[in-house]
Amino acid sequence: MRVIVLLSSTRVGPSYTGMGSWGDRLGNVIKERVESFGHKAVIWDPKVLQFPLLQQPYQMHPNKSNIPAWLTERKQEIEETDAFIACCAEYNASIPPAFANMLDHFPPASFKHRPVGVVTYSVGTGGGIRVQAPLKTLLTEMGMITVPAMAKVDSVSKKFDDNGSCLDDKMKVYIDRVVAETLWYAEAISSHKQSHGLPSV
Repeated sequence: MRVIVLLSSTRVGPSYTGMGSWGDRLGNVIKERVESFGHKAVIWDPKVLQFPLLQQPYQMHPNKSNIPAWLTERKQEIEETDAFIACCAEYNASIPPAFANMLDHFPPASFKHRPVGVVTYSVGTGGGIRVQAPLKTLLTEMGMITVPAMAKVDSVSKKFDDNGSCLDDKMKVYIDRVVAETLWYAEAISSHKQSHGLPSV
């Protein structure tokens, strides 16, 4: 199985120490946990990919020959993956703008019929719980199937050492639950698609 880990934050402010923001560090833990299950994971980081502020999504381009090559390549990468895990910060009880902007560049059909796990985080004690509901709404609207298991990471600034290594083994257990369930759904859906195809209506 191939998994895309979707990061959400472009912040580099006080939490940036040269080892990456808290979202970067948490995303790396998720990637490592996916790989520990024997599967492949890649990280989509809006700080690195630098999607421009959305003006026209892929499906709205009147002339497909004018679509930027990088956008077509990213769309193909989405379509070739088996599952997603959203690693989402909570910005003022809402979804970080860079996360929605990144997803909105693509048609929902690109994500359709694939599972997505949800891991949220915050520097406070809530662990991003207030962003989970709107995040699940967005992911569902984009065609993904949110799995029941979710993880929230509170006080994220206390979960890593100065080298970016995770200090909280319990956090890994919670993330493993999300990863395991996401992979289970991915394998089940992939198997069913091979034997029955996709819905025709």
